[in-house]
Amino acid sequence: MLNLLEMAANIPIYLVCSGLILLGIKSFLVPRWGHLAANIPLIIVLMQAVAAVVYPEELTGLTACLLLLAAALLLFFKGEWYVKISAAVIFFPIITAVSYVTQDIGALIWDYIFQRNMNPYAEAFLHSFTMFLRIPAYYFVCRCLRSWLSDTVRVLTPKMWFVIDLVSLASFTGITSVIYICPTEQSCFAYPTCMASLFTSLGCFYLCTYMARVVQADIEIQMMAYRKSYYEEIEKNQQTVRKLRHDMKNHLNIIGMLITEEKIPEAVHYLEGLNQEFAVTVKAYCSNDIVNAVLSSKEQEASEADISCEFQIDFAETSEMEDIDLCSLLSNTLDNAIEACRKISVAARRFIKVNARCQNGCFSYKAVNAKENEIVKENGNFVTGKRNPELHGMGLKNVKQIVEKYEGYIEVSYDECSFTVVVMIQTDHDTHNLKGNAVKTP
Repeated sequence: MLNLLEMAANIPIYLVCSGLILLGIKSFLVPRWGHLAANIPLIIVLMQAVAAVVYPEELTGLTACLLLLAAALLLFFKGEWYVKISAAVIFFPIITAVSYVTQDIGALIWDYIFQRNMNPYAEAFLHSFTMFLRIPAYYFVCRCLRSWLSDTVRVLTPKMWFVIDLVSLASFTGITSVIYICPTEQSCFAYPTCMASLFTSLGCFYLCTYMARVVQADIEIQMMAYRKSYYEEIEKNQQTVRKLRHDMKNHLNIIGMLITEEKIPEAVHYLEGLNQEFAVTVKAYCSNDIVNAVLSSKEQEASEADISCEFQIDFAETSEMEDIDLCSLLSNTLDNAIEACRKISVAARRFIKVNARCQNGCFSYKAVNAKENEIVKENGNFVTGKRNPELHGMGLKNVKQIVEKYEGYIEVSYDECSFTVVVMIQTDHDTHNLKGNAVKTP
């Protein structure tokens, strides 16, 4: 009867703790299955990890906690394997520290205050109370993660995650070693290491956020550069138009004189010259200034490389995608397209066609470019042909992560002469809280 009462008291505590851990993990990892029922086995696995008993001088509880946490992340969450391993390495010291301290506090109270002389009901209450202390600890961790982490997974590169892993390994190995070598009679000596490991892991999460913000700041600077170039071109055209309007009376007098003197060919030639002067070199593709800026910049870059461009943009509605994501999607796909076209020896065969539309709450995008180089894939990812490939080849990967964020669809296809990227994103709901679960590539 007593065991049933203790179990009834502890299960809600473990359930709340695992729920808080799950909320923290969801701050930067996407569940593999979106249905609520799919979270039940995940919660059960996390509950077992939370309930793992961590004692001094033995590794059974530590090993069980690590294996269960790693299994939960690998099996129930989407994303790159190295991100999930990084999450396990960072989360493990947090769960271990909280489990060890709360478990040991109860043991010390039972041993030194009550001299191991407590009735069974008091022992059950003490155990449940120390387990209850884990809730505020995990709540604090959850609040920190949900405040710091946002698009970290999408922004950070594998090398950045490797650096974070190196930092977090200090707390990982430190807490494991100290708990294993700490004598049972002096178990409290491991408390400083547990606290240090806890805050080191939280520091690693904040480092993730800081690095992501730096990368996002670079993207925003790039967006500002696009806008600056676009607005400078607009101003240049406006100055040309103002000058021509100022001289319009003289131009009309010259044309009129040529017509009066029946010099029709000369008049036509003069009009053609005026038409060239009035030609606007900057285009307004739609009402979205960042789309105009990016497309104008990329079309100019393509023109300098003798690449034919055809852009059909129809934004009947304003896309609810964040400007950074929209800019990244356009610039990454167009950069890849321009890179592929530059490798084509015959300029007449170089082309880029883009169709973008936002209507009825749906953003659709299709980019087709010419190609003649062979497509290389490793581990399902496209490999760039540029020098220093570790610095490049992130374009399509970034696009896929943007699509995941908005729960969209992406399809990549190619043949001997062309390469096509198709993106579909539903944008008629709150996109700021979206996490993706549908990405398709051939």
